[in-house]
Order: sequence, then structure tokens, then C-alpha cells
Amino acid sequence: MDYLLKLNTISLAPRLGMPEVPLVWGEDMTAGLLKKSWLVVCGDMLLKVDLSIHDLKFCFQAYRLDLSVKPAKWAKLEKLGNWALFVSLDRRSSTFSSLNPERWGGKSNCIYVPSKSKDSDEPWIEVELGQFMSRRSHPISYILGRKSKQLESFWVLPSLVYGVNK
Repeated sequence: MDYLLKLNTISLAPRLGMPEVPLVWGEDMTAGLLKKSWLVVCGDMLLKVDLSIHDLKFCFQAYRLDLSVKPAKWAKLEKLGNWALFVSLDRRSSTFSSLNPERWGGKSNCIYVPSKSKDSDEPWIEVELGQFMSRRSHPISYILGRKSKQLESFWVLPSLVYGVNK
């Protein structure tokens, strides 16, 4: 997805190409002021996760790309099922998903963002999908502020560092 929110596919044969995927945007996708957006692969789904501001509150919403209809459309998800999603403000950090996060002490239907506070007991901030949070009281509100020149925390997967076969 590019900065104009256009989605493209890459075709390698018979010729290299990057055709745009015709998309219909749902009416519910325009509610509030969009602050950030991420693409996350979740099982066999491609999700678009939006952080938007409504009045003095913010909320994460998720949409599943539905390619079974023409043109394709983003279908709103009310729940993530047994999935948890990981996003970061630092674009160098990959987004990813985790099935059955209760195995490692996480919670399903939640979005995890690296914590900015060095004093925090937790390395991440956990927000339930669709839950409205106060801009003033929630620790994730730093997302809504000005862009910092300081390097942000980001996710590292052990398999990326140590290799898959080790």
C-alpha cells in the first residue's frame, strides 16, 4: 500500500508488473481522523489496521481485504478471534500477528505497540481492538503527539536474528 492508500500486486510472469488492485472503501472507514495505518498478514488474511482519533479518544480498527468480490473491498472486523497483532511506529519494524497469544501470556483480540517509557514494567502497550481510549490518560497517547527524532522501539523476532533452522 502506498501513501495514496492504493494497493498493488506484483506479478513476475509473464512480465514484471505492478497492477493496482481496484478497491472499494467502506463508509465506516472514514469515521474520525486517520492517524496511522498498517498492513498485517494474519493467517490467510491481509488486514489493514487503522489508528484513528474520534473527539478526544483514539481507537484501533481492523479491516480484512476481501478479494472474493469485484472490486475488492475492505471488510470491517469486529474481533480478531484468537489472534493478536503487533505494530510499531517505526516503519523499519515489521508488523506481524500471533495465533493463540495466551501461550506466552498475551491476550487475543489485542494490538501490541512497543512502550516508549523506559520506566514501564511492560515492554509493550496492549490495546483491545475497537476499544476507545482517552488521549490524555492512556500510555499509547504518545503516538498522537509530534514526531520524535529519537529512535522508536521496535519488534525483533528471534527467528530473524538467529535463523529458522537453529
